[in-house]
Amino acid sequence: MERRLTSTRLWQEARGTPGALERTLGEARGFDDVAALIAADGVRRVVATGNGAALYVAHALWLASLEDESPFDLVPVPAGILASGRFAWRPGDRLLVVSSSGQLRDALEALERGAPRPYAAITAAERSPIGAGAEAAALVHVQQQETHTHTQAYCGNLAAAFAVWARVVSDDGLSDSLTAAPRVLTTLIAEAEAWAPVAADEAGEPSAAVAFGSGPAWAAALEAALLLEEVAGVSADGLETREGATTGTFALGPGKLALSLPTGDDGAHADAEETCRATGAAVLRLPGGETVPSRLSGLGTFPSGLALAIELGL
Repeated sequence: MERRLTSTRLWQEARGTPGALERTLGEARGFDDVAALIAADGVRRVVATGNGAALYVAHALWLASLEDESPFDLVPVPAGILASGRFAWRPGDRLLVVSSSGQLRDALEALERGAPRPYAAITAAERSPIGAGAEAAALVHVQQQETHTHTQAYCGNLAAAFAVWARVVSDDGLSDSLTAAPRVLTTLIAEAEAWAPVAADEAGEPSAAVAFGSGPAWAAALEAALLLEEVAGVSADGLETREGATTGTFALGPGKLALSLPTGDDGAHADAEETCRATGAAVLRLPGGETVPSRLSGLGTFPSGLALAIELGL
């Protein structure tokens, strides 16, 4: 079958991600301001919120915070929960909104219902309601956004979030990894173009899938599952690795797909893969996560996850 991955508008946008990322990180607009606001004296808990892929950025940040000495607690909360008005805000809370458009309705409703101000934002729209209303906003550059699925915006939000985090915890190693990210992503995009057609043939036409990863790669698995659903129309769940080898196997079998997202320090994925393979499901290891630090696995696995979803969709 003729492969059309590289001619799709979605993949063309993905190819522009390294350039957009380089500009976002190079300009670093508002990064210091956001770091100062969320780590200010008196802040005890940062509530990071968003919907969809933006929420997975918040998840990645939370999972990374568990491995670092953070000056505050960080929790990811879906924006819909905050919008309900039932979330129990505490003294010392600071809100961090992740929204590319800056028009996330649930976050705006949460602010109307008493979410604490001042708040911080990560957004691609400086003059949007969320961007303009924020005390501090980390700005993400998006060169092209013509499709429903976010490519440059998702990667930019993730990179901006971790650039802010590197400032909060004074992690020069993380900052250096982010500086190298555009170059690494360029290589991974090229490799994904060659990998995805072969992987899609191995996967066949799955009716359902699970994706699993450990630590911050769990957040990457959530995004990989979203790509399968949004782009390929394959019902999918994103799970932590050990969940992928237990509850995740109940619906697996022939005609199903399991995606493993290993990182360099993850020793549990091999056993999980074997457990999934024993059900008769196709098992694929998503490349890229071992190329970057585990905290940036969401960036590392994104090209291959998107390319696979496009191939399956085609």
